[in-house]
Amino acid sequence: MEIFAKYFTEPLQYEFIQRALLASLMVGVSCGLIGTYIMLRRLSLIGDALAHAVLPGVVIGFMVAGKNPLTLFIGAMAAGLLTSILISFVERNSKIKEDTSIGIIFTGAFALGILLVSQLKQVHIDLSSYLFGDVLGVSDPDIILSSIITLFIVLSVILFYKQLLVTSFDPTLAHIIGISASLVHYFLMTLLSMSIVAGLQSVGVILIIAMLITPPATAFLLTDKLKKLLMLSCVLGVISSVLGLYLSYHFNFASGASIVLVSVFFFLLTLVFSPKEGLLIKKLKRNRNSRINLNEDIIKFINKEAAEINNSNVFEILSIRLGISESKIKSSVKELMRNGILTMTNGAFELTGKGKQEADRLVRSHRLWETYITQKQIEDREFIHEDAEKFEHILTDDIIEEIDEELGRPETDPHGSPIPKARKDN
Repeated sequence: MEIFAKYFTEPLQYEFIQRALLASLMVGVSCGLIGTYIMLRRLSLIGDALAHAVLPGVVIGFMVAGKNPLTLFIGAMAAGLLTSILISFVERNSKIKEDTSIGIIFTGAFALGILLVSQLKQVHIDLSSYLFGDVLGVSDPDIILSSIITLFIVLSVILFYKQLLVTSFDPTLAHIIGISASLVHYFLMTLLSMSIVAGLQSVGVILIIAMLITPPATAFLLTDKLKKLLMLSCVLGVISSVLGLYLSYHFNFASGASIVLVSVFFFLLTLVFSPKEGLLIKKLKRNRNSRINLNEDIIKFINKEAAEINNSNVFEILSIRLGISESKIKSSVKELMRNGILTMTNGAFELTGKGKQEADRLVRSHRLWETYITQKQIEDREFIHEDAEKFEHILTDDIIEEIDEELGRPETDPHGSPIPKARKDN
């Protein structure tokens, strides 16, 4: 409890930490929601462009009314929307592609912002927080503005969920049912500009794109359901913002950088350990599938040829035939014996009754697939064996049954070899 009080509750006694915590929560929510749609629409580069392009708007707002949150918001919004319109205008009225027009417009806008900043020598340091973020320095007016922006974004996503959903996944369907994809696009760009403004003080222009993309990308590795994706993006954004804030406080780190690095850490963690899409899980699945395929190849070999060779060199022959080391062959044989597929009689390997059923299933799968791709003219006859060698391992019993029925339950394959019947037909 003392450690918890020291690291988690002690900072909350300061008002600036309380304000920073509220700002972090709102950044996590607003960026998580809008970032999800930006990612799904493959508009990450536009998000990056708008994040940089708001700088001249912020500087002009500062020149007009000083550090007034409302004026800075209006300036940033105007710059963001103007950038979005210019990008679309250049793309539609020239042969320049979207990615090129984005690069031209946003670098030009950012350069203009830097030029304007350079003219404000005496307040350059004051504006640096908008470049790199300073969540510990947010003021009450900043909190009020961010609260209004976040509430507006949340309500917009709830009220226009259907329109955003349809235009994100099927613009053609949106047009058919009377939804203007262009109007929704510019509305989303407006929300994007607003979310950028909400995160300016917390993580800054430079790092805001990371908060727009990284939490949604992390959530995307965990689910493919849009509602869950939106909620997970918000949760991950909030957690990243809060943990980054505490790291910034306790270790005197730059607040924006701390928040972003925590978010990237969660992404890398998910990339490796995600239950469905993680690199570790994929590696384990590949190893499992390789082991299953090897076991099935050994079953086929024993069923077809083991009786004709000397059992003493069966591992060497299998290793040469399959291109697998003898140690892996021996390991698979032991597994097959444990599972009651193989047995050894008088020093020779034989298939058990269970093993013979599995061998018949593999042969049936192989020969039916050869027959199918031949009749459908999917593959040249000379290559059908190699193709069937791949697919016999992955075709399920249901798919094989459907193929058999579609082909009219053939008796033989294209080579004239008999096709074993399904076990239920025996």
